[in-house]
Amino acid sequence: MRAAILALLLARLALSAPAPSAPVAPSAPLAPRLDHLVVGIRSLDEGIAQFEALTGVKPSSGGRHPGRGTENAVVSLGGGSYLEILAPQPDAKLAADDEPLRALPRLTIVEWAVAVPDVDAAVASLHAAGFVTSPPQPGARLTPDGERLDWMTFSLEGEPIDGAPFFIRWSPNTRHPSTTAPSGCGLERFTVADASADRLTAILKALDVSGVTVAGASGATRIAATIACGAKRATLTSRAPGV
Repeated sequence: MRAAILALLLARLALSAPAPSAPVAPSAPLAPRLDHLVVGIRSLDEGIAQFEALTGVKPSSGGRHPGRGTENAVVSLGGGSYLEILAPQPDAKLAADDEPLRALPRLTIVEWAVAVPDVDAAVASLHAAGFVTSPPQPGARLTPDGERLDWMTFSLEGEPIDGAPFFIRWSPNTRHPSTTAPSGCGLERFTVADASADRLTAILKALDVSGVTVAGASGATRIAATIACGAKRATLTSRAPGV
């Protein structure tokens, strides 16, 4: 299922850009870091309600993804990171790669992204470390308020690493979602347990990404994020309860 979810995410991020909106103040470039967690669920309303019940913070609508039949909601995690809840639009016709979202009754981590300030430099660093990458692809969407968000994304190719992130570079003229989404939460701990832990560690080292704990795993990859929102704490994982 993770491979299918990754395919839908990369396809969604590479959609044609919508019409431009008014310019916004540029975001300051940040060092490579965990950019955002993508948390899937069968219904956006359910996802928003579940997150609010767990944390006391209500995510805001991030908009719909043209041509994919999905929509999202976002909440800031501070420090240039955010959480994206991804779900099918009601009664939407989804591509086959999107269908796994319909089987998620609980908030479930399906992917994560690392932000890089320079795509060419990041690609070169990964190639120097022995990894193969996909060609960078542009993407864009409009928020419910009509604000345009632009980015470039790429991913790893070759021998798969289930717990590996994809990579994103936000346009300098785009306000990063972590600065506009509801605040009050922070990422307390983020762990990826993967059978290819050594290779995953090498990826993060090549880009000098901190704040991610990598552990070995003899079975399926497991991603876990502990989120602190005031006095409340919630741990989301890449496996839905009971599945």
